[in-house]
Amino acid sequence: MKKIFIHNPFFRLLTPVFYGVLVYVLILLINNNLEQLGSTFINQEVYICIVLVYILSETLRWNAIFNQRIFKNNTQSQILWQLLTGIGLSLLVITIIISAYFKWVYDFSIAESQLIIFNAIYAVSSLLYNLMYFSNIYIEKQNTQLLESENLRTEALESELLQFKNEVNPQLLYESLETLITLIHRDAEEGEDYIDHLSSVYRYILSNRKVELSTLEQEVNAAKNAVYLLNYQFAGRIKLESKISETHSDTPIVPGTFPNLMEMIVRSNIINEYQPLEIIIQPDESQNDYLVVQYHLHEKLIKDERTTATFESIQKSYSFFSDKPVVSVKAYDFAYIKIPLLEEIQESIVESY
Repeated sequence: MKKIFIHNPFFRLLTPVFYGVLVYVLILLINNNLEQLGSTFINQEVYICIVLVYILSETLRWNAIFNQRIFKNNTQSQILWQLLTGIGLSLLVITIIISAYFKWVYDFSIAESQLIIFNAIYAVSSLLYNLMYFSNIYIEKQNTQLLESENLRTEALESELLQFKNEVNPQLLYESLETLITLIHRDAEEGEDYIDHLSSVYRYILSNRKVELSTLEQEVNAAKNAVYLLNYQFAGRIKLESKISETHSDTPIVPGTFPNLMEMIVRSNIINEYQPLEIIIQPDESQNDYLVVQYHLHEKLIKDERTTATFESIQKSYSFFSDKPVVSVKAYDFAYIKIPLLEEIQESIVESY
């Protein structure tokens, strides 16, 4: 927690000067003695008011420190007791100092009415001082709670982001291994090519485990490798087309976004010789700060829970980097998934650790 304002050296040194002058002017106004305002800064009584404010503020500061140590977590009792002791100390300090001043300087006792005025003004000042102190305490506690809440939310998002990036899909892996076994016996050269694409997919996943952001070019290449593997399950009926220009190739993006989207789209759609699947990745013409993944919609009757979880995971991951949401839109026979463009960064890949 930051230091409370009453402990700030500038506050302790400068406030008594300004407030002391204000108190002096207020006393003159109460006594209907406005003609002395012209000599405010040459009258020694203004310095007495400043000294009184300084002594009282330091007394109240130590009183606050003492009460904070005594009551600690019992704020309500501290407020009540500190207000009462603050007023009591104000009356005691002001009475002693102002009485001594009049006795030593003017050699007579201060009038009772004048003493009441001084005590009333400084008692109210004590009350205001403590109210400002507790307001500051309350604001600091509230800000601390908000900060802790935000830190917990950030940690949760970081955990979800890390889980999303590190996720190795066992279904795709098992299917790829089964396909590989078949290819090795049928065509060794094609099997080697399949191994290259399979290793590229999982090498990309593993190499980005400790990376916050990848680039759009890398993501598109990873998506193409994923589609290559999936096409063996659907007889080459999946087509991926990228319309991303070179100017956007270094645009930062969350690793695993496109490969996971490709599999999510494939798993949730009917794909056969009569209904092939064509996926297009392109900038959003209506919103320059979005990318669009567009595909022809042939939804399965039964939805895979994993596809819903994948989309929610992508949404949560992007909420860590952007206020813009990941949006899914269906219009006629087409579906559109809109991915927000993240702000450009100097380095295309930012390491977390």
